[in-house]
Amino acid sequence: MKSRSGRTVWLLFAGALLYVVAFLALYPRTTAIVDEDAYLTEAFLFRAGRLTYEGSTIPAPHMTVESNGRLASKYPPGNALFLLPFSLFGWQAVFVAGLLLALAGTALASLVLARLSPDTDRSWALLYLFYPAVVLLSRTVMSDLLAATLVLASFYCLLRGRNWLVASGFVLGLSCLVRYSNAVFLPVFLLLALRPRGARLRSALLLAIGFLPPAVLIAAYNAYAYGSPISFPMYLTGQFSPAFFPHNVWYYGTALLLLYPLMLVAPPASGRRNRLLLGLPAYAVLGLYCFFSYTHDVPDLPVRLTLGLRYLLPGLPFFIIAFAIAADRLLNRLRAGWLRYAAIAGMALLSVAIQVRHDRYLKVQAGYQRLLLDNVPRSALLLCDAGTSELVSYAWGWRDYRHIAEFNVPVPLDSVLAGCRPLYAGLTEKPGSENQVMLTMFAALLAKFPQRTLVLETRTPRRFRLYRLR
Repeated sequence: MKSRSGRTVWLLFAGALLYVVAFLALYPRTTAIVDEDAYLTEAFLFRAGRLTYEGSTIPAPHMTVESNGRLASKYPPGNALFLLPFSLFGWQAVFVAGLLLALAGTALASLVLARLSPDTDRSWALLYLFYPAVVLLSRTVMSDLLAATLVLASFYCLLRGRNWLVASGFVLGLSCLVRYSNAVFLPVFLLLALRPRGARLRSALLLAIGFLPPAVLIAAYNAYAYGSPISFPMYLTGQFSPAFFPHNVWYYGTALLLLYPLMLVAPPASGRRNRLLLGLPAYAVLGLYCFFSYTHDVPDLPVRLTLGLRYLLPGLPFFIIAFAIAADRLLNRLRAGWLRYAAIAGMALLSVAIQVRHDRYLKVQAGYQRLLLDNVPRSALLLCDAGTSELVSYAWGWRDYRHIAEFNVPVPLDSVLAGCRPLYAGLTEKPGSENQVMLTMFAALLAKFPQRTLVLETRTPRRFRLYRLR
């Protein structure tokens, strides 16, 4: 038993070390999408002692809404608050946060495994660290991994019971400060707190008491930023409707069945005690987003298995832990324990491949960022599509810009065009994501300036065009 325990510890350490080495060797060099820039810029806003952008010297990024005279991020403030201390060491230091979250989540998965199934080899926790969605999102400043890690920490405290229940509720509340939809876990965890024998009502009450302070903080922020304690701009991301269920249950269901075989049905197979503990949180998140309008619909399966699962990330640890318990029991019966290590080794190699691929993507992104910043003066106004606006940021180089369209709807630009400010126009066309509507609107904009000059154009790896209009 001791030899197995020692082997498990060394395997966990080796897996974590491999992940850290690969991460640092391929350290993220920039952000990739406007959502990341929104979180990063909001962290700088909080550093300046402000909650909203109006009257601030920090320009409001794309993901900003105006409500009751205030300009606030459309996202909850928790992730930006988490990034704030990392940003004190420079904007590029924020990517360390993702590395630490991935390692913390793995440690928590190992602890949860030990409590739910002491006979299960804890090295299975590496399947969480090497899961493609976790690998990719750990290299970003998106909120998904932080939301998942906090939920897992709350669940671990819930399993500890008694005085840990207050901590469980508090950490769950913090996860809601990061992602409001994590409130779906509150009734689930309250129900689980009522499950053990003993002072059931007291257990649920302790969890609720812990949840209360973050809930008050959320209500206060909403009231300040959006005008009401229960108001938040969820409508900008999508909407909930039964009409989306057939598509989404197929979309998410197939993704959860493919990579770790039959992981979708792992909670019921994890044992009588665990099927409720792991199944309720896992299926609560899955059920919630099966009714949500947005999914990352692309034909590329690897993208679906990474970015496509980011909304489900807070529920993924429960699926993975259930899979680990069920798989360990099955392999022990088959006397095929070596498959455990083969699976972990295969996922470790895949995790490195994902980091290499993402590094190549960010290298291209950083190159285009440099092109734009070198060719658009600070005094100019840039008219562009969303893909081009990803190339500017308050963190590393700001250029004032306006989108020519939002969700394929033209943005009125008459007041901008009537001025005398230096004016540039940029358009980015990524392979496989060409937008004919945007191309038409961009051509119409160029037609208004017959004396325009082409500043630069690239055709590979993306087609990028930059014009000086006046």
